[in-house]
Amino acid sequence: MDSQRDSDEEDGAEKSLQSHETYLCQGLKQLYQAQQLCDVTLEAEGKSFPCHQMLLASVSPYFRDIFIHSNGLQIKEFQLKDMASSTLHTLLNYLYTEELSLTLETAQDLFTAAGKLQILPLKEITGRFLEKNVTMKNSLNLYRLAHEHGHHALLQAALAYISQHFGALGKKDDFLSLEYHSLVGLISSDRLEVASELTVYQAIRSWAEYMPSVRLPVFKELLGHVRFPLLIPEEIMEVQADVSEYYRHMRLRWKELNGTGRLLESGGLRKGMYDDCFVCVEVHENWTENGDSLHSYLHCFDPHAEKWEKLPPLRYLSYSGCASLDFKLYLSGGQTGECTFVDSLYEYNSLTGQWTQLSSMSTARAVHPFLACDKNLYALGGCSDTGPLTSAETYSVNQSTWAPISNLPLALMYPASAVLNNKLYLIGGKANRNYRGLLIYDTRTDWWNEVLMEFACYGAAAVSVGSGMYVIGGYTEERGSFLAHSAVASEEIPSSTKGSFYLHEDGRVDWEVTIPELPVALTFACAVEQGRKIYLLAGKDDNRLYNTCYSWVPQDTSWIQCPEEIPTTDEGRIFSCAILKMPKKPIQFLLLEMSTALAIVGVEETKKGQSSFSAREGCSLNCCWGGR
Repeated sequence: MDSQRDSDEEDGAEKSLQSHETYLCQGLKQLYQAQQLCDVTLEAEGKSFPCHQMLLASVSPYFRDIFIHSNGLQIKEFQLKDMASSTLHTLLNYLYTEELSLTLETAQDLFTAAGKLQILPLKEITGRFLEKNVTMKNSLNLYRLAHEHGHHALLQAALAYISQHFGALGKKDDFLSLEYHSLVGLISSDRLEVASELTVYQAIRSWAEYMPSVRLPVFKELLGHVRFPLLIPEEIMEVQADVSEYYRHMRLRWKELNGTGRLLESGGLRKGMYDDCFVCVEVHENWTENGDSLHSYLHCFDPHAEKWEKLPPLRYLSYSGCASLDFKLYLSGGQTGECTFVDSLYEYNSLTGQWTQLSSMSTARAVHPFLACDKNLYALGGCSDTGPLTSAETYSVNQSTWAPISNLPLALMYPASAVLNNKLYLIGGKANRNYRGLLIYDTRTDWWNEVLMEFACYGAAAVSVGSGMYVIGGYTEERGSFLAHSAVASEEIPSSTKGSFYLHEDGRVDWEVTIPELPVALTFACAVEQGRKIYLLAGKDDNRLYNTCYSWVPQDTSWIQCPEEIPTTDEGRIFSCAILKMPKKPIQFLLLEMSTALAIVGVEETKKGQSSFSAREGCSLNCCWGGR
């Protein structure tokens, strides 16, 4: 009994033993609180903070370098200029105790102090806190701090906020106090959410006039970042008057441009100049007026205005693959009006409003998943006149070429498809029978992986959101009919026949994520995500086609029907959909203008005091100015 008790006591003692690191930290904390064995004093705002050189040198390369290279002198006191005593107190308390309480008022000062003293753990902690707390009041200062201390994540967070609110922030004192290189980093960004380039010009002018003696000499370099070709005629007149009145010592050179030239000269649209719209492809099965061809029509939906409009049609193709990259929409394969399978690839450019035929696929195919990932397009499986296909191929947008990739493990039709983290997902579908599983293709390794599921589905829609995918609607094998409206199991519906569901990146179904009941049981619908909303468009049931559009915000309890239906005709039907960047109306009209225009592409200084700029006689309102 005694030996057993001794053994238990030993086990308890071992469990209660603390690590060397814990003992060391506790010991340093006790010495600091008792002010014992302190060998250096830090001073800030006249207040003294006794501490230990060894600790400072171990956590801060800044202090380590000072103490080691002190030429044999024992440093007893060290002043920290431009640091508040409260900041130094909080910093030392963190170093000795690991305790830290952050507020918006203290975090910036601690981030600056940690950056200056090269205390990386504190810099990261305060940096992450600030990333989550960017506001109108502090965004410009955080942008400056992130630039100064090389904190990439905070820089991106601040830049994203500033880009979204550039118009308002361009009038703030913090903006006028930006350093030259920080300003250039902002005004050269494509991410600025400005509807007009005039906003950028006005911000630059305000910045230059804030300290004219110092900044006007660099004003002409800053104008090189203004995308003048994107100004509409009314804005041109405003800039003309402005330059004529305030900058008479500068002369602006001219160049002829057309609509395409404006875009090339400016370097592209900024984020605020376009909208992410839905483009639905409709097959219209009536002959055209001249009776020689059929056409496929494109319907474009602006989710902000909740309005539909038509885009230029393409010759008739049904069951084509549909994908998009930025301002370009791609349609691959499909069937013609004579039911012939085709291998074609068409590109629609929303900036020019033009269709272009590109290199054809190696295989004619239709009803195939067609996905865009990292400047590449992927045509997967589908069917041809010989039957279902396992072949797959990819088109490089940069190189304008097709290349084969690994075949699918099985011939699969009607799967839901989505892209997530450089992987392509084919969910459910029909093979020789309804498929109980999903296929995952890694674009980096050219490898397919199969994940089995407890149920089969096909004709569903899938959309990636965050770190997973929502799969909505479709058919099930067991019921031979539509999936349940609800994503929650009931006693009447076996778990294997649940409705919409959520998939993790590894292909695991998560029934804990609840998707609300669909207003209508749909199959072969289109799903897209935009502005943190999921949109479900068109689709069909056993009896009819639908041209409705529903939206749902994850975590909400219901779907909401959009006010306007897709404006299809009685004979038309939607078979594919993608997100496409569309220039806003004033910019779109400007880019589609095909007549030549005048543009300012450079700035030259004239003799001081000489008035060299004046509006040209006979210059029409169609002219625009260029800054590059």
